Formats: sequence, structure tokens, C-alpha cells
Amino acid sequence: MINQKLYIKEMKRNITLFAIFGGLLLMYGTIVSSMFSPDPDAANWMDAFIDLYPEMMDFIGFNVNDLTNYQSFIGGYLYGMLLLLFGLIFIILLMNRLLFKYLDNGSFVYYLTTPNSRVKIIITQLAVILTYIFIFVTTIALILGISGAINFPEYVDWWQLLYLNFSYFMLLNLIVALSIAVITIFDGRVASGLLVGLNVVLFVLKLISNLGSDYELIKYLTPYTLFDVDKVLAYDVMALYQNLGLLFISVVLYAVSILVFKRKDLSL
Repeated sequence: MINQKLYIKEMKRNITLFAIFGGLLLMYGTIVSSMFSPDPDAANWMDAFIDLYPEMMDFIGFNVNDLTNYQSFIGGYLYGMLLLLFGLIFIILLMNRLLFKYLDNGSFVYYLTTPNSRVKIIITQLAVILTYIFIFVTTIALILGISGAINFPEYVDWWQLLYLNFSYFMLLNLIVALSIAVITIFDGRVASGLLVGLNVVLFVLKLISNLGSDYELIKYLTPYTLFDVDKVLAYDVMALYQNLGLLFISVVLYAVSILVFKRKDLSL
């Protein structure tokens, strides 16, 4: 279903981009992991900071139920906003390099002069993107797991970490699906603008929805609501339903994107 030569070529071409993000993940992951302390007294400074700036902490998604629980700590510190932002930027850059530029400058026309169908080409590009997203998520999971195991081995729950990052991957998968739908349905500057603009708007809506009951309705306007760190770490059945929802929406968007791409005007 994919063109192996094209897949390998695109994987190699984007190694540098991933290396940059890998470095950021390593830096932030190890720093945040080292900030954790199982001692309740040592965690008082964080409680005091949260009490001092409650609205700001809610806005950035730093909602930690138990500062002495390693998974809860990193879940609130990293997965509330920072890793969502990193993942979003990484996806936008990959989309631009692997799909938008090829559509915009007509390069896909040359690929189609070879014995490759449109479906095979777009699935190959999508496979590259999803491979890098999988590596991205696996990297941060390993960084947080290994760093935590070195410093606080008895507080690291690998199953919770794996489930948290699986759910994180499902969210990023939906962002990929939404982005590819935008690029295939629209053309030129409209596609480029929506690729960035729509994703940024949905991300900001997620941050606003963190501010409490006054903004309750906003959470229904963004897919980020389907990634609830607290429910994931508690193994709440709702987290399973949310993951299934993310998967279902992603599959629908991928199917629509492929159907549109098959009929899209790719003339130079």
C-alpha cells in the first residue's frame, strides 16, 4: 500500500527536523522529571505557586491532583499544554514539508507519472507522518520513564505512562487527520492558512476551556477535550470512550481526505 523508496526517502529527509524536537523533548522531559518530589513537604512550594496564580495555572492546563504522584505530576506539567504545543508544531511542519508543498508546487504530478496511484502516494506520505508521530510519542515516554526510574524508581508506573502516551498519540493522530483533510480539501493560501489557523484556534479554545465552568461550552468546540489526563491516569472508562472517539473521527477524516485527493486537480 505504500511506495517503499518514497517512504525511506522522506524518512531520511525529515530526520533533522525530528532531531531538533527530540532535543527539546530530552531537555524538557529530564528537567520536569527531576523537579518531581515524593516528599509532601517538598511539594509545598508548588502548591503555594498554584494558589498564587490559580487562573494562570488552569489556563496552561497545570491541574495536578497529587503532586507526590509521578504520573500525575508530569501529566499536569507536560501534557496539559507544553507537549500538546510541541506535538502541534511538529505536525504542522511535517504537513507542510510532506504534503502542502508538494501540492502547492505541483510535485505530486511528477510522482503520478510513475506507476503509482494517487492513493498509494498519499498513504505513503501519511505513513511517514504517522511514523514520526509514533517515534515522537515513544521518545517522550522513554525519556520520562527512564528519567523517573533512575531518580524515583518506586514511583514510576510504566503501565500508566504507556496508557497516557497511547492516549496522547491518539490525540495527535486526530490532529494529523484534521490537518490532512484541510490540505486536501482546500488549495493554495487557503489550505496553508487553515492548516495553521484552524489548529491554533482549536488549541487556544482548549486553553480557554481550562478556566472553569464559565467556559464550559467551549470544551465542546475542540477535540483536545477528548484527551483528559486525569481520566487516563485513573483508568476511567470515559478515557477509553474518548480514545475510541478520537480513533473514529480520525478514520473518517482520513477516508474523506483520500477520496478528495483521488479527485483533486493536481495540474501544474
